[in-house]
Amino acid sequence: MTTSNTSDKRRARSERTREKLLDAAIHCYRKKGLSRTAMEDVAQHAGVGRATLYRHFANQEALLSEVMAHNIEQLQAVITTSLKGCEKPEEFFVEAALVIIRECQQRGLNTLLFGDESSSQVISRISFSNPTITGMGDDLIGPFYKRAKAEGILRDWVTKPLLQEWTSRLLLSFLVTPSSRLDSENKMRKFFYDAVMPSIIDRS
Repeated sequence: MTTSNTSDKRRARSERTREKLLDAAIHCYRKKGLSRTAMEDVAQHAGVGRATLYRHFANQEALLSEVMAHNIEQLQAVITTSLKGCEKPEEFFVEAALVIIRECQQRGLNTLLFGDESSSQVISRISFSNPTITGMGDDLIGPFYKRAKAEGILRDWVTKPLLQEWTSRLLLSFLVTPSSRLDSENKMRKFFYDAVMPSIIDRS
């Protein structure tokens, strides 16, 4: 067996173990809550030793950060599939935001990640330090920014990095504290068109 084949098998085995650990973490978070889940709980549920878990994730925050980023990446794939027919920048942005909020609610991610008040500070810190999460991925911001910039309709404050952070904070606020007034997707859509988009673009 060549060194290359051995390395490939090792990487594949490591990736399978990592996926198993992420699945175990989600299971434990759902069952016990974030604050009551210990690293040992995750290792035990995954059927691996503590050393294996710590080889992949140095601590609880690293594990939680990866769980969040992993789910954001899955959302990006859904966004790419769902928004192929959106042409106007506004339509793309609004529908992408609604997909994220809807998917998080349907998957129970908002409850899983933000339902434990004692973990809120940790979640907030992770949310704005992990580049995958703060960016919400180029699948949301990239196409919108490129189209809006080409049309010359972006407001002066809008740069791509700032827009990524601003969008992340906006969406996280809806996920952490769902609105009782915007209790349907149509109401959310109208709010985004009427209140959010005018702060980003100017078609006057």
